[in-house]
Amino acid sequence: MLDLIIKLDVELRIKTVQRVGEQAALYEDNSYAGLIDQEIDHVLGGALMAHGTVELNNKFYRYQCVAEATGKVLYLSSDGILLDFYKQIFDHMSEGVQIYDRNGYFLFANPASELLEGYDSRAYQGKHLLDIYDVNEEYSTVLTILRTRKPVANRCDRFKTKKGTALTTINFGYPLLVDNNLYGAIVFESDLSVLKRLEKRTFNLEAYIGSTVPDGQAAMYTFDDIVHQADNMKDVIHFAKKVSLTDSAILIVGATGTGKELVAQGIHSFSSRRYRPFIDINCSAVPGNLFESIFFGTEKGAFTGSVSKPGLFETANGGTIFLDEVNSISPEIQVKLLRVLQEKRFQRIGGSKYIQCDVRIISAANEDLNALMQQQKIRMDFYYRISTIKIDLPALKDRNQDSLLLAQNFLCELCKQYSREQLTIAEEVLAVFQQYDWPGNVRELHHVIEYAFNRAADDASIVTLECLPDYLRSLERLGCITQPELAAKVYATEGTGTFDEHMERFEYELIFQTLAANNGNITHSAQQLGMSRQSLQYRMKKLQLYGS
Repeated sequence: MLDLIIKLDVELRIKTVQRVGEQAALYEDNSYAGLIDQEIDHVLGGALMAHGTVELNNKFYRYQCVAEATGKVLYLSSDGILLDFYKQIFDHMSEGVQIYDRNGYFLFANPASELLEGYDSRAYQGKHLLDIYDVNEEYSTVLTILRTRKPVANRCDRFKTKKGTALTTINFGYPLLVDNNLYGAIVFESDLSVLKRLEKRTFNLEAYIGSTVPDGQAAMYTFDDIVHQADNMKDVIHFAKKVSLTDSAILIVGATGTGKELVAQGIHSFSSRRYRPFIDINCSAVPGNLFESIFFGTEKGAFTGSVSKPGLFETANGGTIFLDEVNSISPEIQVKLLRVLQEKRFQRIGGSKYIQCDVRIISAANEDLNALMQQQKIRMDFYYRISTIKIDLPALKDRNQDSLLLAQNFLCELCKQYSREQLTIAEEVLAVFQQYDWPGNVRELHHVIEYAFNRAADDASIVTLECLPDYLRSLERLGCITQPELAAKVYATEGTGTFDEHMERFEYELIFQTLAANNGNITHSAQQLGMSRQSLQYRMKKLQLYGS
């Protein structure tokens, strides 16, 4: 289709530019006014030829030059030029590309497709797809697209090549629609065997990269190792996976035993840094006078007996540093650490050279850092530097349904570790687990299960109440006491007895009522009574408050 006519004078200067079609008029507007009187060689960017291409107003045209008595005429058409561009793009693609018309007849294939299937596409021109390939008509990628007018992704097609070789391809295809009218389909195909080889090479490369991380510097756990089914824990894992994809500093807050390091390792293992070191350090165990040498390293001669040794930031370069109990770092040390986090460089103790560091910081705290800021134990600038992202881990009592799942999982692991027949947990034990509020969280639950595993008889198949620690057995027995039993157990009459006996009865009833009001929770009951947990347990033992 003809788009433009450009007339030149004998000196090859542009005299008129005429659009052909519905608006076949001389253009004297801003669109082409700038071309008038220009030399055509200047517009073309080179010498005028009998035919060629030219760009006008950010659009490419193919031109034909015809000589006339008064000069020359250029006939410009945009048809075909884009097709040539697209063909060049397809010809350089490593994936096979095929195009069919709306009826399923072959139109085009790029060299990669010809090489993949072993044919010359010119032999297929005008042939229907079913005359070319022995494929299932209902499952064919192309015919599915033409039938449904919708894209097809990850479709696996199996057929024989021209040479008789069985071939499996993974295809992506799209309908060719213009103004909702179907004109055909385009399919991109990849050899499945090649994809599998690439996948294997990638796996081997990742394994090699991972093996270069020294022992003790690789994360041991992933998100898959976090046993959970509670909705609030699912939300935590979902959010943690999302923030794993960035390098923002993360603060994980949770009570002791909730699994803060497990989540930190999961984040590292899910991130792009997973094949680099994961260095964890309990900040509360680092003496203040050794902090800089441990974190930043030392140079030989920095102090008596010092040797050249990299610090944690240098060791973790490219990976992640996990600062556990970050709330125990003194404000003086926070200033030194803050400077490294801001500038991403440091000096070894006794050194003059700055060392660049690329590490992600994940911190953990077992108390609210906002409260510590108010007490000026945590610097505000340090807090905001380490807590771009904040993750709150729920206590085990707030994900109560997970206690049973975790208990079964811990027990299963112990049985496998010691090659013992699988143990099950008695219903009454599970009831105690659900009633208890687990102040030590998951760590306490693991301790209880390991204790019960060791207490269970060698020929036992069930973990019973007798296998539990004393304080949990006491909880179970407490739940068996009823009000009538209480009345009969203490004294038969209320009007007899000495002062000490009356006081003992009053203490017995007070403790029982408090325990009952708190569902047997010793910790909460002790708090309500204004005494320590140990004192309450002592009084319960003294009063034989364990049921019959």
